[in-house]
Amino acid sequence: MTPSEILLREDTRSPVRGHPRRPWRSLLHLLPAAVLVGAVIVLPLVWAIVVSLKDGGRGYVALWTDHGTRNAILNSLVWLVLAPVVCLFGLLLAWLARGSRRLGVLAAPIAVSALVTAVAFRLIFEPGGPADAVSTDFLGSPGIWLVLGLAFAWQWAGLAVVVFRAGLDAIPRSLMRMARAFGHGPWWRLGKVTLPALVPAGALILMIALLAAARAFELILITAPGSVQSEVDVAGVHWWRWRADLTEGTSAALTVISFLSVAVLALALLWGLSREWPNRVEEPQEPPPSRRGHVFGILAVAVWVLPMVVVLLTSLHTPRAAAGGGWWSGGFGFGSYRQAFASGELFSALLNTGVRSIMAALLLLIIAVPAAFAIAWGGLSRRAGRILIAVTTVLAVVPPQTVIVELGRVFDDLHLLGAPTALTLVHTAFGVPLAVLLLRAAFASARPELVRVRLLDPAPGSVLFAVVRESWPAVVTVAVLEFVLVWNDFVVGLLLGGPEAGQVTFVLYDQARQFTTSSGVLAAGAVVVTLVPLALVLLTGKWLVRGFIQGVRR
Repeated sequence: MTPSEILLREDTRSPVRGHPRRPWRSLLHLLPAAVLVGAVIVLPLVWAIVVSLKDGGRGYVALWTDHGTRNAILNSLVWLVLAPVVCLFGLLLAWLARGSRRLGVLAAPIAVSALVTAVAFRLIFEPGGPADAVSTDFLGSPGIWLVLGLAFAWQWAGLAVVVFRAGLDAIPRSLMRMARAFGHGPWWRLGKVTLPALVPAGALILMIALLAAARAFELILITAPGSVQSEVDVAGVHWWRWRADLTEGTSAALTVISFLSVAVLALALLWGLSREWPNRVEEPQEPPPSRRGHVFGILAVAVWVLPMVVVLLTSLHTPRAAAGGGWWSGGFGFGSYRQAFASGELFSALLNTGVRSIMAALLLLIIAVPAAFAIAWGGLSRRAGRILIAVTTVLAVVPPQTVIVELGRVFDDLHLLGAPTALTLVHTAFGVPLAVLLLRAAFASARPELVRVRLLDPAPGSVLFAVVRESWPAVVTVAVLEFVLVWNDFVVGLLLGGPEAGQVTFVLYDQARQFTTSSGVLAAGAVVVTLVPLALVLLTGKWLVRGFIQGVRR
């Protein structure tokens, strides 16, 4: 029988009854996130823009006529430039340390709050300390910029190292073998294979670094002594200090400028976040051990551990010994810990912050998971999906100061300032956009055949649960990140609750106001406050790395 003689027969099998994807279900999945983020971020953001333009835009002109305000805006731009520099440094270190298998600890500083980081680097570079052997003026001008840059790099470059290292390991070996077979040299392979493969991971890490840079607050407030505070002020700190002296329009204009500057950069990352690379068909392969990589790995780990060792040694001094000498001197004892817990305030704050962090993490998953699924597999049009991703990217980098004035008014009218429930909702709202971006990428990388099979299952939510189960490292990642961010928060609690919020970072901030005389008690509190998020990050470290790269390794 020839092909032209093949007879077509009617399919008499009973139809399979599944549930096709319906756009209205996607809208239901998106609704909780849209309501929460819209109420907490979008509406106050729009109001801030309207207020900044009410006087004809004269507030924007006033920003540049005042030297202090102009300097703060320019300093904020410096921080936004610092973010990609830190990411590039992380990429370089990941390349140099290839072959080393002990780099996971480098990501641990993401569990350390910016306030504790500031305390650590202030202790290292205090006058009379070991840094005096190099210079006696690190905390003066212009040395303070070096200290701030090192502190920021210590906190975020390690995460870049770990994610880039995992990204390098995830590049299909077949591509490299093929490139070598065609005679391409190492520089060609670097430019045409390695770097393009790292673009999605790089865009994600840069987004996180930009978010941290745009919200730089307590790192500047604690690290820089009062004599140089005005030189290193950023827009957020300057607004907090002088908002009572600014007109309503100028105050709103300052926060809007801060938002727009980082939003433009965030939108530029959309190409990288949506870039795809060949699907993985190979299991991840450990790079062969390398003596050079091993040496670089040991040196990097030693450098990354040093700041927390300094804090720990300071905390093990008595309060008097810590105030009268350095962390390298004698006078050891547990008096600083006893004094830190003496009033009961620290213990109460630990409980309050812990409960709020857990509730925010759980609420984030309930809201962000369905929203991310709707964008990835909800049957939305390609254009609608792109618009939602762009909007989410912009909302992920909104500084709290931009929306806090209107939120504060509403909370004050409702008598909710400092209320745990209100603060939990605000924390969750600020965490939803970044969580949706990360989860959406992870969900989109799920196997298409899995989704097609689950679509045939009449049980509601079958596809969602199947995708979540396959992408569980990313789900763990966003939950841990939210817990850590809420635990380490200072700005949101300061602006919407103050001391009544019962945040652990406020207890440390009160001690930091008399930095020299209370350094021992401050260090003891810093150690205690850091133990919980640090333990969480170390225990889930392997899953965190998988979660970060799951959505960008397609």
